[in-house]
Amino acid sequence: MASDDWKGIINQILYGLMFTPQLDDDNAGQMAVAMVERRYFGAGPDAYADAIVQALRYDGPLTDEIETPHSEAGFRDFLGRLGTRLEALRPWPQTPA
Repeated sequence: MASDDWKGIINQILYGLMFTPQLDDDNAGQMAVAMVERRYFGAGPDAYADAIVQALRYDGPLTDEIETPHSEAGFRDFLGRLGTRLEALRPWPQTPA
């Protein structure tokens, strides 16, 4: 993944949460499954897992490019839980040919 590609992938996640009132464990689990199954999240679980790691290491804001009802801290917390849920679903299916 190019050094700045992760931000676009994180914005996909943030956009997917626009109408999600609670950033809870259930929503993290549902989103992780959708990533593995490539529903709504076509880049595949590897891309999302890598982007989440990079985002959580990033010191700057993650919610600055998309208007969101979620706080920066709440979104970062959700990303951590989403990353954990996504990793728990390994091994991921191979990329379709």
